[in-house]
Amino acid sequence: MLNMNENSRRFLEKYLPSALLTDNIRDALESLYRLIDEKGFAPPHYYDYNDFGREAQRVYDDLYLSN
Repeated sequence: MLNMNENSRRFLEKYLPSALLTDNIRDALESLYRLIDEKGFAPPHYYDYNDFGREAQRVYDDLYLSN
């Protein structure tokens, strides 16, 4: 079971439930990275995070630091 705070768990339940099914932190972080890459950047140049990307990055950081 991966360690994380409640906000991270709720985010993953909503947007990436498959990450909760793994005990491998590397797999969970890779899946989250792909989700951030797909939905987390704001136009027009896609250099900056949008609101979703900022929230997803907080979850990524929490998972990384807690495991």
